[in-house]
Amino acid sequence: MSDSKLLRDSLSRLRSEIQALDIRDEETKQRLDTLVFEIETRIKNPNEAGSDERLIGPLKASTLNFEVSHPRLAGLMNDVLEKLGAMGI
Repeated sequence: MSDSKLLRDSLSRLRSEIQALDIRDEETKQRLDTLVFEIETRIKNPNEAGSDERLIGPLKASTLNFEVSHPRLAGLMNDVLEKLGAMGI
């Protein structure tokens, strides 16, 4: 299975977890949804390398923010980070 296919699968699981979360802060949920969308867009347009740090920084920060309150979400986010790194993003 290709790296991009594995990443798309991880993003799908992450999106499902975000939707299932009991996050009362809609702004936080929206930021997470937007971040997943931007990663999906980046995968579809691999030549747009200029946006990499714009994606990775917020994903790392969100992972840290959710480690205690939502460890499953943080684990999925970390999985996405690892797959992005393996792809050179």
